[in-house]
Amino acid sequence: MATSTPVQIQHRPAAAKAAFAFVHGFGGDTATTWGKFPEFLMAEPQLQSWGIFGLGYGSSLRVDVPGIWSKDADIDLLAEGLRTALSLAPFDRCEVIAIAAHSMGGLVVQRALLKDPRLRDRLSHVFLFGTPSRGLAKAWFGALLKSQLWDMAAGGPFITALRADWDRTFKNGRKFFFRAIGGERDDFVPAKSSIEPFPDEVRGVVPGNHVEIVKPDKPDHRSVLVVKQGLLATSAKREVFDSARMAVELRQFDAAARTLLPNAGELDAAALVALALALDGLGRGSEALDVLEKHYRENGISSLDALGVLGGRYKRQWLAGRVAGDLKRARELYAKGLEGAEAGETPDHAQAYYHAINLAFLDLMAASATDGVPAKVRAMAERALRHCAAAKEDHWRLATEAEAALMLEDLPKAKELYARALAKATSERERDSMYSQAVRVAERVFGERGVKEIAALNGLQ
Repeated sequence: MATSTPVQIQHRPAAAKAAFAFVHGFGGDTATTWGKFPEFLMAEPQLQSWGIFGLGYGSSLRVDVPGIWSKDADIDLLAEGLRTALSLAPFDRCEVIAIAAHSMGGLVVQRALLKDPRLRDRLSHVFLFGTPSRGLAKAWFGALLKSQLWDMAAGGPFITALRADWDRTFKNGRKFFFRAIGGERDDFVPAKSSIEPFPDEVRGVVPGNHVEIVKPDKPDHRSVLVVKQGLLATSAKREVFDSARMAVELRQFDAAARTLLPNAGELDAAALVALALALDGLGRGSEALDVLEKHYRENGISSLDALGVLGGRYKRQWLAGRVAGDLKRARELYAKGLEGAEAGETPDHAQAYYHAINLAFLDLMAASATDGVPAKVRAMAERALRHCAAAKEDHWRLATEAEAALMLEDLPKAKELYARALAKATSERERDSMYSQAVRVAERVFGERGVKEIAALNGLQ
């Protein structure tokens, strides 16, 4: 009388080395536990590159009687099974994995993560729905009849060890996005067990009982929104990023930061730029700023690339907080970079147009919106274009020419150039960098019409 639930279901194959796996709970079913949940995730455009899978295991409501029926595995063995599944095709090709687990499935996931540091390094997101992370008092009722219920017993050896191991392993935080979600009417797994073992900032509560919280009836069900919000959180303010591709890049950023940061004081300019970009990509912008500023202050940075990175950090900080000192420092760094790029008998035209267009951007954003495009902005945009004309054509040159065209109030030319730049870009991060500055300039010069026309080039209209 073996369970008939399929062990694995492929709702959508992985296309960007990123997989999202649904794991069912006690007595659950790979095919039916989550209802339309996979369908609703697949309908979200920004999640289109996530492979969507269901992962299952043997768990039935029948009594374990060895020698008469096959006995369901305990949670430790199920955790080994999950680790094994995620190490095989198609998951072995994935750089990042996200998991949503229901009920006991969340205990399986937690134990698997604690056993396998390599799996922890591959994780981008974990969502636990109605998981008895502190155990179940009700489980004692059937504990002698089911090994899985014995493991879930509150105060029992499995739950006690799980919580101690989790707190010890993640006492300094987690690298992956984490949410523990409880149901408003979940009498089977109350909030004391589902969400209270974790800090306030990672808790969530959604409508429904223990079963309903993972069987959404519409795309805007709160459970679906919690998962979407989590998957898209890593690309906040990066609207053109596909979430899966961003998650993959974050894994790469993390590896680069762990390699370079211990030797930050000894890095050359190229490695320093790589470290700053990795830290910034991980959302550790202030740390990137500190590293670069310290290196600049103590050693001096002759690299025009490094000056640009440091100027970019101050630029973004000024745009966020509008602190005058940040604007002044950004301008100083870009001006120094432009001076260095134009110096000598053979100017570095690519660096020159990069620093020039950023100076023009800062002056445009700092000017009153009622003043039109200031003369000094136009002059700097034309200066950038002169260097573009002498530089090799690539996506950055085309994006700079497009931005200069906006500043010179030629929207049709800007659109044509941006379209070419986006087509030549080699990563979503590059496209996002182009878009984020372009849309600001378009709004400043052309208002809502400019924003809509630039956004349309990125498929956002």
